[in-house]
Amino acid sequence: MQCKKCGAMNIDGAKVCESCGVTMEDVNMKQNQNDTGTKISNTGSTPGSQKKLPKNLIFGIAGAMAAFLIILIAVLAMNSSKVIDLNKYITFESSGYDGYGQASLTIDWQSLEKDYGKKIKYSSKGKKEYGVLTYAFEPVYVLHDAVSGVELEKTEKLSNGEKVKYTWTVDDEKAKGINYKLKYKNGEYSISNLYKLGKFDPFKDIKVEFSGIAPEGEAKFTYSGDDIISKNKFKIDKHDNLKNDDVVTISLDLDEDEISFLATRYGRVPEKMSESYTVSGLETYVTKYSEFPEDFIKEANGKATEAIKEYTDSAYGEGTTLSDLKYEGYLFKTNVDGYNVLYIIYSRVLTSVEHKYVTTKMYYPVAFRTLMLSDKISYKTGPELVGKSYGVGDNSDTKGYKFPSELYVSNYKNIVTEAGDGFEKFKEQSYVHKLEDMTDEYRKALQDEARVTLDAYIAKDYKPNMQVSDIEFAGEYLQYTSDDKRQFNGTNIYFVVFKANLSDANGKFPTTTIYYPIEYTYIMKLSDNDFTAANNTSVFLNYTTLPNTYDTTRGFIDGNEMYNKIISNRTKLYEYQVSDSLKQFGE
Repeated sequence: MQCKKCGAMNIDGAKVCESCGVTMEDVNMKQNQNDTGTKISNTGSTPGSQKKLPKNLIFGIAGAMAAFLIILIAVLAMNSSKVIDLNKYITFESSGYDGYGQASLTIDWQSLEKDYGKKIKYSSKGKKEYGVLTYAFEPVYVLHDAVSGVELEKTEKLSNGEKVKYTWTVDDEKAKGINYKLKYKNGEYSISNLYKLGKFDPFKDIKVEFSGIAPEGEAKFTYSGDDIISKNKFKIDKHDNLKNDDVVTISLDLDEDEISFLATRYGRVPEKMSESYTVSGLETYVTKYSEFPEDFIKEANGKATEAIKEYTDSAYGEGTTLSDLKYEGYLFKTNVDGYNVLYIIYSRVLTSVEHKYVTTKMYYPVAFRTLMLSDKISYKTGPELVGKSYGVGDNSDTKGYKFPSELYVSNYKNIVTEAGDGFEKFKEQSYVHKLEDMTDEYRKALQDEARVTLDAYIAKDYKPNMQVSDIEFAGEYLQYTSDDKRQFNGTNIYFVVFKANLSDANGKFPTTTIYYPIEYTYIMKLSDNDFTAANNTSVFLNYTTLPNTYDTTRGFIDGNEMYNKIISNRTKLYEYQVSDSLKQFGE
């Protein structure tokens, strides 16, 4: 404000002029009155008419401005210092062993509160938000509530040189409740000073032992180490069914947490987690036929033939004739009682001298059991003639098999079977369903034997005056069940039909043609070329009265009656086939 009297500058609102001491209001009022009456012009004024400002006024103005700047700087400095740098109060620690080290990161609240605890006040926002609670809680608690903490992204299994990031969790909105701003920054620490980790061999105190006979050897192990690792933590992948040169592996069953515990607790970890051991020193079973040397097979065959011949030469009596021995092959089994067995099989044909049974081919297996492989093959038992068949020969039992496929059958599981030298053809057998299923050779053999059966019947049952002539083969019938269902008379029945002229030497009846069906049951196909039939055969049981007499004979005078009796009456039970030469009576 300028004094109207002397022109000196005063501060706004001054009551008295600092230069001339006049009351500012009176002077200004008079000056205003003069201004209304007379207009003063400054045009053309001389330099002498303008007065200089007093020095004391200039110094006053400068001092005021300096004071203002000092206050402003102080205020700004005071506001800039109201910041808490949280990163300065982080405490980082790492410990342990390289690769399994631990790290922790904490806030040093004690130091932070020592530095700022008495300086922190509620802000106007904080007072408004917390209200009466400001009387119950110190403002430093707002700081605790706003800063949830700082966390490491990884705190364990750390290695020297590894970089570990940390992250702050701060609620900036809550932090506005105090008179300090919070400064913080995410960062990372480099892991260092971890101890060097030791290693040890956990398998040096493992002892593995193999026992038994290959390929059924066994493995077991013992552990004599200290208590750092329990024996239960070692696992073996195979402990049985072993043979020499097999490899078994023992593994250490530790998870990452357990390994980390060893590192933390003892400062060492296993240098390896598994160890392999080669099976050796086991006795060895023979496991395949090719392992038998030729001299052993030759020796075994010799012993087999001796055993068969000794038995069969005395088993059947004078009523049976025997063919020479015929080699049929071998069968070798593993995974059976005694682990393995070698069968050497020969056959002989049994023929009844008195035609009491069908000529039968018997198969005789000789067993050698528990065969061991070494410099020289050895076996525990044998030679032993095995097998049993019923109703072979003169209704008697016999060792051996009538059906060689029975030798393949076993109650044991997982059996490995090798057959060779021809015996492999007997693995499967089946019932005959068609005449063509039988070879011509076998059908001819049955027809020849049927003729013997017929001759035996005629010789035994006909009176001396009854004469038979012109016997010839007339044809064949075959009855069968396609599903191999057993019927009372048999799953299949094969009839060889002969015809002959029957006459009486005394002329009691005229010469009559008789048809004689010779019956076989249960004909089995053993292989493509081998067959067998039930043990007994006979002329079909049908009695026909001869003309003009009371005499009877088995067989039929009328071919149509024969067809009806044998075929037509059984069509519900059997399917059938008729050879061409008999179709004149029905088909």
